[in-house]
Amino acid sequence: MILHAILVDDEINGLKSLELLCDQFIDEVEIVSATTNPVEAISLINAYRPDMVFMDISMPQLNGFEVLEKLRFKNFFLVFTTAHKNYALQAIKQGATDYLLKPIDIRELKLTIHKIQQKIAEQKGVPDVLEILKNINEKHNLRINLPTKTSLEYVLPEDIVYIQAESNYTLVSLTNGENMEVTKSLRSFETLLCTTNSSFLRVHHSYIINLDYVTRYIKDNNGFAVLKGKRTIPISRQKKEQFLKCIDFPL
Repeated sequence: MILHAILVDDEINGLKSLELLCDQFIDEVEIVSATTNPVEAISLINAYRPDMVFMDISMPQLNGFEVLEKLRFKNFFLVFTTAHKNYALQAIKQGATDYLLKPIDIRELKLTIHKIQQKIAEQKGVPDVLEILKNINEKHNLRINLPTKTSLEYVLPEDIVYIQAESNYTLVSLTNGENMEVTKSLRSFETLLCTTNSSFLRVHHSYIINLDYVTRYIKDNNGFAVLKGKRTIPISRQKKEQFLKCIDFPL
């Protein structure tokens, strides 16, 4: 049985290396698409509906867990690829088919494919992607990746006070007083954080705030939110009503 696969890795060298290994040594796998763009990966997986996906964990725009959360099609065998040995691997192992540490060893790759073939032969079905995410969230406290010019940092969502769009970067202000210049757009943070029942809200074209850290509301003009650390954030006219509802302010 041929397994149709999609490869997702933000590093082109990592992508080409895995493609080469599959093409030369794994007859059972046919790569139908590959991308370095995690947002594009969502569209590709939904469109191609592959049998399996090799997914890098650490990617700047969306990490591998965030990609999984946004998929409509989730009925595939999942193999995480990562260079980070400390990356919730026990949680991943409980739900995903497997994970591969970079640089990927051909023997480990063959073993992973063999495991998938066994599951198919035994009709065990594909792993539940939602259950994988649940395991990771419970055991690892899923973190947000913050790509800077010199590093890739990880923080918990609750450690973020507000996010501000600047000309060439995004400023992320943390509860410890640190401000990080991040090469990820405000729109990306909005997609990731400003979800139903989330404590994050985009209150202005330049700001996302963590509502848990609002300490005061000032009525001047369209209004201002005062956050922990006494930072004052403007509220846009379009977002004012939604913001006031979120903080239980009487309209």
